[in-house]
Amino acid sequence: MHLHSAGQGHASCLQWLIEMGANCDITNEAGETPKDVAKRFAHLAAVELLRRAMGDDSDEELDDSGVRFFDRHGVEGSTDATEDLILDEVKKREARMRAYQKIKELQHLLEIAYNNYKQLGGITVEERKKKKEEREAEKTIRELEAQLEYERVRREKLEHQLDDYRAETGHLKERLEKLQLTPTVSGVSVCPQVTALGNR
Repeated sequence: MHLHSAGQGHASCLQWLIEMGANCDITNEAGETPKDVAKRFAHLAAVELLRRAMGDDSDEELDDSGVRFFDRHGVEGSTDATEDLILDEVKKREARMRAYQKIKELQHLLEIAYNNYKQLGGITVEERKKKKEEREAEKTIRELEAQLEYERVRREKLEHQLDDYRAETGHLKERLEKLQLTPTVSGVSVCPQVTALGNR
């Protein structure tokens, strides 16, 4: 019940069990304590509750160079909790160490293979993706620059039109002022040329 509550994250149930004196060091077939089970299922409240109850501050990160690193999986779906592998704890730990060493060897071989591939001119998926992103970024920049140039030319045309309109407005104001100064005959405006001819 204690391990089940830890796995389900039932903090209130765990609290009651702890108050009733339940053993917090009990383990399942995989050697996991209730706190280990709670950590495996990511029930942080239950982990903290059990940590305080156990007076245990030993949640430090384990180094893969130490044997303790391989004591248990701590991963959901582990065969430790089933009877698929009938091995004692020492054999399980040794098997994990061998499997982990194989992972390390394969990772090292993969790095060497990548380096050889790149030295021979090969392009990795990551590099291909990066080049594609760079091309798309360059295309976007070109499009933005073209749009900027178009807007610049458009602005210059509008400014030129505005200058023309200002010049036309100034010319019309001058003509209006001249017309207002022209003498009138019986309330009718007379052109300066006609006035000049009449004076002869």
